[in-house]
This record gives sequence, structure tokens and C-alpha cells, in this order.
Amino acid sequence: MIRNCNYLILGGVIYNAWLCVKYGVKIKGVGEDDLAQAHKFMEDSKDYLNRIVELPYIIESDSIEELSEGSYRTWHVRDLKPGMELSYVLDADPKSFTDPDFASVFGIAGTIFINAVMGYTTLFAEGSKATYKQIDQNKKAMKLFGGGDTIQEFKDLLPVVFSNASNDSKYYFFTGGGAILDAIEKGSPFFMKPIEALLE
Repeated sequence: MIRNCNYLILGGVIYNAWLCVKYGVKIKGVGEDDLAQAHKFMEDSKDYLNRIVELPYIIESDSIEELSEGSYRTWHVRDLKPGMELSYVLDADPKSFTDPDFASVFGIAGTIFINAVMGYTTLFAEGSKATYKQIDQNKKAMKLFGGGDTIQEFKDLLPVVFSNASNDSKYYFFTGGGAILDAIEKGSPFFMKPIEALLE
């Protein structure tokens, strides 16, 4: 992906692992395998890392089971220091989209491909909601939403926007998000797993 895009925004566990490796912090729920993948990604992509646009504000939560007053807080990534230990990082704070540099990436894009929700939407859905709203504000870009869960979240979080998008030629929705990623990785739509299975 990073070799074929102008900008790449990470979310979820992938972004957690990236933050751990880049800033030398520990985040609860990020395992050794995740860290190994992040290290490999950084090494393999070292010539393209300037294409990664970081979510400026992240939400740290003390729990992944319940949400209560005082149990979560917002951090700016520039305040992360080596050796810090965070609880679960479960979402992007919508404040990220008030950062002009971050928001501008969505405004100048000609094609936007999104393949997942931004965070752990069971407890925190505002980051995903803000992302979808920001994408919708770009009326010129082709907007591609891959994956059944991604589409369902869009529909649940922003039903009116989703309804309008369903009849907008600038939007394209498809399930099988993992297959699409495989096709992009291999550089050909003919390597999509569902098609291979049908041929076999």
C-alpha cells in the first residue's frame, strides 16, 4: 500500500504497534508479534515513511470492557516519550481533524481508500465517525470503502450520510476487504482469493 499511495493513515492495532516502535512506548494489548510486524514494516518501508500521516490525537482507555467517567483520556502523539506505558489506545480523538495539516490530506486527495474502522468502536466510535465525515466533505475524490464491517459501521454511525453516499457515483462499496488488500499487494486483481477459489 505505502508504495502505491501518496499518503497512508494507520489505525487500530497497527497504529498502536507503530506508535510503540516509533516513540519507544508500551501500549497494553500490543503483543510481541505486533511489534515485530511494525519493526519489519518500518524497515521494509524506510524509503516511504514520509507518506505516513499520523493521527495527532489518540484516546487511551483504562478498560476495553466498559466506558466510565475518568477512565479515558486524550494524548497528542508529540507528548509520547520513550519508556512511557499506556493503557489501551482505542481510538483517534476527533480533535485530530482540527489539525489543519492532517485534515488537508483528505481535502487534496483524488482517491480515498478505507479498509477498516479507526478504533474499537464497541466503546469509542467517534474517531471512525469523524473520519467518515471528513472523507464525505471531499466531493471530488473517488471514495472506496472495502470490507463488510467497515460499510456496516459507516451505515450505523452516519445513516443519512451513508444513504446519500449509496446513490453517489463518487462512492464505491465492496465487501471482501482482505481480498482487495491481497490484490493490491500482488499488483493484480486476478490474485484475489475469492477468484482463485472459484477457479480451483
